Amino acid sequence: MPHPTSSARVADAPTPGLVGALAVVACAVAGLLAVSAVAAPWLLAVTLGACAVVVAWGWSGTLGLPSPRGTAAVLLIGGLALVVSVGVRQEEPWLEWVPAALALAMITAFLHQILRRDGRPRVVQSVSAVVLGLALVGCGILMVPASHTAGGIGLLLGALAASAASSVTDLAVRWRAVGGWLLALAMAGGAAASLGVALSLGAPWETWVLLGVAAGAVSHALRAVLVGLPTLAHSRPRLVTGTLSVLVVGVTPYLVGLAFLPSSFPG
Repeated sequence: MPHPTSSARVADAPTPGLVGALAVVACAVAGLLAVSAVAAPWLLAVTLGACAVVVAWGWSGTLGLPSPRGTAAVLLIGGLALVVSVGVRQEEPWLEWVPAALALAMITAFLHQILRRDGRPRVVQSVSAVVLGLALVGCGILMVPASHTAGGIGLLLGALAASAASSVTDLAVRWRAVGGWLLALAMAGGAAASLGVALSLGAPWETWVLLGVAAGAVSHALRAVLVGLPTLAHSRPRLVTGTLSVLVVGVTPYLVGLAFLPSSFPG
């Protein structure tokens, strides 16, 4: 018999209202991160820190995890450590301190399990969920290196635009005829949005289209994995899911930049 607080059960299909709420959150978060990235790298780091706080605040409730307060504390410490590790760097390599932050986060995660006094139910699920949450926040901090150059900012704006566009294409779920094509729509919408950024910047459109396809697909996939959880009937898990669907695309401008624009993208 499944644990009464377990979130393994999923809903049959997401409602248009739920998908719309996630789209609003995703677009708002993407917009805030885009404005912050254009303004200054330190402001982007502050905004990412706020996103990490949101994730820590609601991740336990989203997945129905045991020991929610301890899990929130671990995610808060680990998430902020990851953000600070890139936010305070003043020179390359921008990710030099990230391994230390990850080590601190993992030590805190296991220490939390050792100190639990509730019999440690579902300990593997708890640790795995914390690691997943930290990994998603870790994807987000890869936006900071991109914000240090004009080329990187352009890629970051393209990825954020693709993430927002893919959340809007998810609204097509209300039409059953296209229900099986949501991933393709997310990729197409992401490509179109990123292409628009490339054209406005006078950048090579081929790279931005590839970026948009990848970012749109990754963002949609994250929402698709979490949208069936029954906890998303509540506002806090919706806020967390929408936020994470934007943070997860941070890996796409970083990898695309290193692969196709190495001369203008910091490592």
